[in-house]
Amino acid sequence: MQAPNLTSSGSGKGAKAKAGLHLYDQVPPVCSVQKADRFAELKTQLKQADTARSFPALALGVDKFDTALSGGLRFGHVHLMTGRPFDGAATGFVLALLRLLMEQDKTAPVIWCSPHHAGQAGHILASALPALGISPSRFIFVHDQHPKRLMGAFEEVLQTRSILAVVGEYGLFSRNITAWQRWARRCRLAAQTGGGIGMLLGAPAPVSGFETGWQITSAPGGRVAGSTAGDQDWRPCWAVQLDYTRQGTSCADRLRYDGLTGRLHSQSAQLSTPPAYTDRTRSDAALPASLSA
Repeated sequence: MQAPNLTSSGSGKGAKAKAGLHLYDQVPPVCSVQKADRFAELKTQLKQADTARSFPALALGVDKFDTALSGGLRFGHVHLMTGRPFDGAATGFVLALLRLLMEQDKTAPVIWCSPHHAGQAGHILASALPALGISPSRFIFVHDQHPKRLMGAFEEVLQTRSILAVVGEYGLFSRNITAWQRWARRCRLAAQTGGGIGMLLGAPAPVSGFETGWQITSAPGGRVAGSTAGDQDWRPCWAVQLDYTRQGTSCADRLRYDGLTGRLHSQSAQLSTPPAYTDRTRSDAALPASLSA
């Protein structure tokens, strides 16, 4: 079959114009359905962005972190809290945040999902929570040895309104990277539906898909600020690193937790007054004779 001559037949410009139109007709036009789908996708993205900005935030009370977080830990999102095995620092930090939440809402429960090997050191001891100023009656504990079922429960609770926060100890679930990332995207949508705060607790894991990523480890407490007797500060002290935020900011500091007031304090900032438990009268006369001798 002979190919059509597009340049030599007819008047030159007219033939080229006809050829151009012929070639243009072969290019399929942009489908209106595709435009509508793209427009709907952009509307969804804008709606999600507006929804994210509309959620309130929990202020930590530490200026460095509140500034990096643009006001605090955002509701309607999931935050990844990681730590080292056999180190309870990350768990303690999560409990400190939960106490701040409970001071704002006196009735809503906290759901804590954990496997049998939680933290490689066992479950939280409910009877010890009052020592941190937290009532165990505010907690509902969910236990399952299968990590996939347990994290499914975490995702389902995230969608529930009237829940203050959901904590999930993911254990070995993060080792399957593909399943982990798919699940992270679902949890993000679930948290925006429920409006509460989700906190994941465990070993270092991929942070993509979550609102923030943290690393918390134990740190030495040092001496009581302003003390002339060299008293040891026995309050919990943690090295806290905010490694990831969607705004791209990060920061790190050592934080002390005061169990009497429920407040976090930067170790770099000297306190004007010592902890309440060191405010006591020292007198040898008050000691038994066997100790004062």
